[in-house]
Amino acid sequence: MNYTTNLRKMRKQRHLTIEQLSELTGIGAATISRIENGETDMYVSTLLVLCDFFKCDPLNLVKFNK
Repeated sequence: MNYTTNLRKMRKQRHLTIEQLSELTGIGAATISRIENGETDMYVSTLLVLCDFFKCDPLNLVKFNK
């Protein structure tokens, strides 16, 4: 897994839609969608906002598991 898969997994574990996560974090829904679909890279500032929301270490979000 990579951060795109990890983000989607963490969002779905909390039963959130992209729109709900957007409202709760202030990150645009289109941005979240593009990140989850691997269409754009994630800025460090976005990573930190998401990690604060999910209460996780940045490495937990960006780690790669085979």
